[in-house]
Amino acid sequence: MALHITGALVGVFFDDGVYLALARSLAGGHGYRLLYLPGQPAAVHYPFLYPLFLAALWKLAPAFPAGVALFKAANAALLGLFAALLVLYLRRSLGGRAWAWAALVAGSATAVPLVIIGTMLLSEPLFLVLLVAACWVADLAREAETRRRALLLALGAGAVASAAALTRSIGVVVAIAVPLSLALARRPRAALAAAAGAVLCLAPWLLWVARHQGDVDPVLLANYGTYTGLAAQAGWASLSPANLADLARPLGAVALAPVHGWLRFYLGVPALFVLAAGFVPLLLGAPALGWSLLGYLAVIAVWPVRPDRFLWAVWPLLAVVFALGVGRVWRWVSALAPALARLGRWCVAAAAAVVVVGFGFYQVRGFRRGDATSLQDGMSATFAAVLPWVRQSTPPSAVIAGDDEALWWLYTGRLAVPCYLWRYDGRAEVSLGADSLRAWLLRSGATDVVLTGSAPVAAGTVNRLLGEDPGFLRVVRIWPGAAVALAVARPASGVSGPAAPPGRSPARE
Repeated sequence: MALHITGALVGVFFDDGVYLALARSLAGGHGYRLLYLPGQPAAVHYPFLYPLFLAALWKLAPAFPAGVALFKAANAALLGLFAALLVLYLRRSLGGRAWAWAALVAGSATAVPLVIIGTMLLSEPLFLVLLVAACWVADLAREAETRRRALLLALGAGAVASAAALTRSIGVVVAIAVPLSLALARRPRAALAAAAGAVLCLAPWLLWVARHQGDVDPVLLANYGTYTGLAAQAGWASLSPANLADLARPLGAVALAPVHGWLRFYLGVPALFVLAAGFVPLLLGAPALGWSLLGYLAVIAVWPVRPDRFLWAVWPLLAVVFALGVGRVWRWVSALAPALARLGRWCVAAAAAVVVVGFGFYQVRGFRRGDATSLQDGMSATFAAVLPWVRQSTPPSAVIAGDDEALWWLYTGRLAVPCYLWRYDGRAEVSLGADSLRAWLLRSGATDVVLTGSAPVAAGTVNRLLGEDPGFLRVVRIWPGAAVALAVARPASGVSGPAAPPGRSPARE
């Protein structure tokens, strides 16, 4: 993993920049606020635990960007810790040989998508560590011999599960699965203790979010609003049977990489059947983990966001479930009549071989092409060409409208706002249009618009704005590689200066 840590800029994947910007705010004593946005709204979209972890590292290495190497190394170490904990947990809960679990986890934890996550400042590695820890403590509570020990362990399991939710919002499924697993094991008092532990830890954060959710400008809801606001924006149209196909698409892209079209479908159906069968032994042997993973998949099946990154994060867990499914289905078919059992075992072996070979092909191709680092390095190169111009040609008071806005603030010190405004309509992402963009640029005090190769969707709206209002934006610089800077012409009697978020006074801070 450490071999794939590069000097890529932080912020090219958007969330990584936001996490580090929040860490910088916390380390500097400015509270949990998005300092790069005008008005410095509260960060109600992002749970605080991972930025708090980065803030502690920032205190150890305050020089930026020199300290980024330490932050990335810590993330890679967290992913290694997760793999080690998972092997020990599986050995304890499901039995089997330690070396077999270690080989399975090591092979799946080095999947190219997970390497990408592990070598960037994203919250998944910390979330995975807390997920396994919460499930382990919950299983200890389920097996405890005394009521007092069970209650104490359950309370701790609920607290650790809430920490998973305070790292990634989808971790709320862990806070639900832990008491559920105890309730199904007929440990009602322990289940109540686990639920109480989770609620007590989550309540302050939820109350803080409810208090500050109005800080965010309504046009930024898709990127910075609360999850309840996002769900309301997407509406019931986000629920569709097509979601299941969208859920299977990233799995097929990794596990069945060499095949495409109808062949991927026909090979994928039996593989999905084996995967589904694997949840039976998982729920029996490690119920907290099983229910957590089922809840996780259920949420991303109905959530309007593309599921790719969510599935990448739990790839080792899915590999474990698939391996359990192979064993489960093998035993099922072996109980049939001899001829059918022989045919069934061949089918199970073929399904397993297809997935193993497909994943192996994906891995070899990915590492040969440098997929683990190429995307972030390529995007970093584009930004690196533009950042010197921003630092040298714009005043410190400038407000840059661009994609990956946290990156502009981290590396130039300029305030930054999005240059593309959009909303969810079901599972589709819809632009708010050129008129909304013009109003936003004026209201936010934007002085320059910078489009890079990472902002292709923004280019369409900006082009429409150029056509509808020719004098509003003026091209001032073009770089090779489709990067362009435009100056915003502010009306003589128009809005000037960054606007405060609704319901807040600029002088409040």
